[in-house]
Amino acid sequence: MPGKRELYIIFFILLPECIYSQYGCIRENFQPDDARLIKDSLECIHGFKKTFLPGYELPAILALSCYPELDSINIELKSRKLNHFGNARPKMDFIFRNKENRHYIIIINKDAKDILGFAFSDLPFNAQIGFFGHELAHITDYTGKNNFQMISFGVKYFFMRKAVERYTDHIAIKHNLGRQIYDLRSFVLNNPDIDDHYLKYKSNNYLDGEEILHEISKFNEPR
Repeated sequence: MPGKRELYIIFFILLPECIYSQYGCIRENFQPDDARLIKDSLECIHGFKKTFLPGYELPAILALSCYPELDSINIELKSRKLNHFGNARPKMDFIFRNKENRHYIIIINKDAKDILGFAFSDLPFNAQIGFFGHELAHITDYTGKNNFQMISFGVKYFFMRKAVERYTDHIAIKHNLGRQIYDLRSFVLNNPDIDDHYLKYKSNNYLDGEEILHEISKFNEPR
């Protein structure tokens, strides 16, 4: 079986037209047909300790490819009923684990269409990656916190949600997923079927389009 070095070589051969960041991930728009060619290779590199949800594997593994620091972290994708679109959090037993051995969950709202006016499958492919890119940015932030800091963070999030979510967008952009975050934001703002309360929530708590493009330019990402 080829090693990690050989798999990266295959990655570059298959998609020579793509531009790569310091993290080794694609910085242009992702195309699903091209991405499927390298899905298995990406899973070999970035899929360790990951449990994927059927139907969500491709955008999830592409987003993960931009977070090599999460390669050895346990992450599980789940679908359940929520009152919002999705979230990322540690499993409830985190208090009994050190931060290196935590398990994290990314949850997608299985009833989003009925509650928010759109389902995950309605998102453009690049926006799907943007969703996972944002949630993985949360997990990247969590991995640096000890258990006391995690508990404090829960309190902070309740009172300072806007600051937390905007900071998380910045993390995703720094990992060269700015274009995907921008496409997710554009979909939400320009979809007439989206619930008004959710639209207001997204508008009030996350970076807006101009801010995202400004941050992208700072990291020399193509727009």
